[in-house]
Amino acid sequence: MKHYYCLAFAFFLSVYTLSAQEIQKIDSINAILVQNSSLKTDSLLVIFENNLKAAQKIDYKKGIGESYKNLATTYGYEANGEKRVAYNLKAIRIFEENDLKPQAANLYGEMGYGMKRDNMERAEYYMNKGLKMAEEGNYKEVLDRTYNNYGVLKEMQGQLDSALYFYKKGLAIVEERKYTKGLPYSYSNLAGAYGQMGNFDLARDYFYKAKAIREEINDRKGIAENFTQIGEVYMAEGKPAVAIPFFEKSLPIARKEDYRFLMQYTYQQLSEAFKQMQQTDSALYYFEKYAVFKDSINSLETTKQIAALEIEFETEQKENQILEQRAQLAEKDLEVRRKNTYVYGSLGLAIILGLLGYLIYTRQKQKNRQLQKENELQVALAKIETQNRLEEQRLRISRDLHDNIGSQLTFIIISLDNLNYMLKDTGQEIKDRIVAISSFTSVTINELRDTVWAMNKESISLIDLKNRIEALIDKARESNAKTQFEIQLQDSEKHFEFSALEGINVYRIIQEAVNNALKYAAAQTICVKMKISDFKYKIVILDDGIGFDINEGKSGYGISNMQKRANDIDADFKISTTVNKGTKILLQSKLEKITM
Repeated sequence: MKHYYCLAFAFFLSVYTLSAQEIQKIDSINAILVQNSSLKTDSLLVIFENNLKAAQKIDYKKGIGESYKNLATTYGYEANGEKRVAYNLKAIRIFEENDLKPQAANLYGEMGYGMKRDNMERAEYYMNKGLKMAEEGNYKEVLDRTYNNYGVLKEMQGQLDSALYFYKKGLAIVEERKYTKGLPYSYSNLAGAYGQMGNFDLARDYFYKAKAIREEINDRKGIAENFTQIGEVYMAEGKPAVAIPFFEKSLPIARKEDYRFLMQYTYQQLSEAFKQMQQTDSALYYFEKYAVFKDSINSLETTKQIAALEIEFETEQKENQILEQRAQLAEKDLEVRRKNTYVYGSLGLAIILGLLGYLIYTRQKQKNRQLQKENELQVALAKIETQNRLEEQRLRISRDLHDNIGSQLTFIIISLDNLNYMLKDTGQEIKDRIVAISSFTSVTINELRDTVWAMNKESISLIDLKNRIEALIDKARESNAKTQFEIQLQDSEKHFEFSALEGINVYRIIQEAVNNALKYAAAQTICVKMKISDFKYKIVILDDGIGFDINEGKSGYGISNMQKRANDIDADFKISTTVNKGTKILLQSKLEKITM
């Protein structure tokens, strides 16, 4: 007998071990990301169909649902909308029937994303359903992708601010999870939104960041998407000739991966690019290819079948709800009958239970009130903190306006008073004064614009600052044609950014140095050099003017203002000058070791 029990236990243990191994194998196959896979869609379909059979064989519900979902995603890349919807609905049934809420939330979001080209109203319905479930459960592995996909829906509807909001929320979760494979989605989505807003350089930077990661993880479908997207940015800039090579790089990859939606869209973009270049033969050639794909993908019959599947799914859900309600009513009816049977015999017990219930209810109600008060207190504290931050921001802005604009407005007032006094003897001098005041007012307005420019940005990119400096130099050239200007920028950090405070103070220091060289130094040549390395900066402003003796203490307010601005951003500021040998001004990050 003892030997029999040992054999039975060994058999049970072997079956359990085998099942665990099967489950692990099924989960590892379902974990394959369709978009990142180097396999063609035909191969992926065979793999996921076999995985579905393996999961069904051992009745592994989660594995069955995930296999259906992966089959739906793969058919989506093949542009088979009918099967995509059918398999997604099968997966949803499995997830909901077995209380697999994270998987259900994720799939509702994926269904909404997959329907974005067919029916935006239904797409938002499914997306909101998935997002609500994910937020209630705080499923971060679902929220990062769902936020990104929801941003795509907003972008397609032209709601770019909302799209950026959801893209940034998705990126924050991806970075928090350190999920490298999710970064390209966030970067590409942000790039698309910035491109539509007209910030083409920033859009391209994000697309290249996404492509670099996708090359590392061998995400061929994603690389094809990025090539097409970079081409789109150049199209938006009105550069079809530059865009065409990127579209042509995308097509062979998309064709090899059997990514039909992307092929269709890229053919359309190529047709439009050649059309803009007035190369009608090529434009017609690619338009015909686009039309063939469009007809095969968006047939009326497929649309009807998808709608029928959705109706069938929703009808089934409603029927299930009706059955559940009937079961609940039957159960309540049975409960009432039981209570009526024992009501007289257990009256005393019912009274005691009622009292206990009332006490529990009262206590719970008090607890809920306490929680509500605590929540209200937290909200109030958050509002106070927000108000304090806004107040600090207003103070910083007011100080900046006072320092940069106040003194100049005072000068204008004094000049106007003097002008009023001089009107007694009208002459050329009065006219000259009026012109001088008008010019000074223009300078004041420009400085105000510079301040507002910095206020409207959370950060200032190197490209933004360089453009601003070039605009300053262009104005200087107009006012003094005899002086030669030069700008040198060495950048080893493509994505270097200044904070708004750093950016405006660095710009003001350069502006003050250039203006001083023009007004007082009689310089023939002015050079602005900038080098960025290891996320630190070094800026040098050189002129070959008359210089001055810095030991005489007559440097004026300009140098002290530059020194103060450098201190405000915790930067090193040095000035060296010699009479008749020019002036050199150095601004750099603390502990900077850059050589120029």
